Amino acid sequence: YDYQLQNICFRWFALLASNIYIPFFLNVTIAGFRRSFRLSRKDKKTNKTMYECKKSDQYDTADVPTYEEVAKYRRQPNEKYRLIVLVGPVGVGLNELKRKLLISDTHHYGVTVPHTTRPRRSQESDGVEYTFISKHLFETDIQNNKFIEYGEYKNNYYGTSIDSVRAVLAKNKVCLLDVQPHTVKHLKTFEFKPFVIFIKPPSIERLRETRRNAKIISSKDEKGAAKPFQEEDFQEMIKSAQIMESQYNHLFDKVVVNDDLTTAYNELKTIFDKLERETFWVPVSWVHS
Repeated sequence: YDYQLQNICFRWFALLASNIYIPFFLNVTIAGFRRSFRLSRKDKKTNKTMYECKKSDQYDTADVPTYEEVAKYRRQPNEKYRLIVLVGPVGVGLNELKRKLLISDTHHYGVTVPHTTRPRRSQESDGVEYTFISKHLFETDIQNNKFIEYGEYKNNYYGTSIDSVRAVLAKNKVCLLDVQPHTVKHLKTFEFKPFVIFIKPPSIERLRETRRNAKIISSKDEKGAAKPFQEEDFQEMIKSAQIMESQYNHLFDKVVVNDDLTTAYNELKTIFDKLERETFWVPVSWVHS
């Protein structure tokens, strides 16, 4: 399972250091793409060949929540597992939590294999570290709305495809997926039945205390080197979390505060166990489609 753990650590590094684009799909029509929450507010670079994002577009405004008819749902033994969607600001610990979950049971949990247009290295295998495709095919797949998220780094595309999620679920595994918050509403379908968890940072005082010796990969560092957290990283994490929660709270099924990694991990495990055996309220279309 080593390659799966590597995917958690590296699959989105290229996107952290670049522009990420969120295609809107599943019969939703919208003009343009939105800039990623993973990008630093101080990173003003824009890929002009795709979509030049204005400052006001930095944080997408979610749809105003409206009444949605719901019904009781309980997963049956022969059904695929519900998609687990994790959302949170940069540095909150999404990768670490996913890694602990995967290590706990590699036969039960899985992560997607990202697509890229960069050349395959000698030690890499297609479909393991990455799925390697041509730039032409990647751009065709973009036009055909086959990517959940994608971005460009050093003239190469990287992205998470819808089919890569299906591939994990088809293996009868729980797919652990982290995405930008404004992507969530397009994943809420009968096919995926996602359970969305917002990973929230503790207070800034606790961040200073617990993350003092931790490191973060900054989007401002072109080499992608992990550096110790700075005060501005804590402030940006808190501000991003506040914006995410205020705009997208209606899309979250659960909020988990990552004050302590082990405690947060145990809370997630408890949630997942309940998802597999208990009854939950879901949109009625997920039950009767």
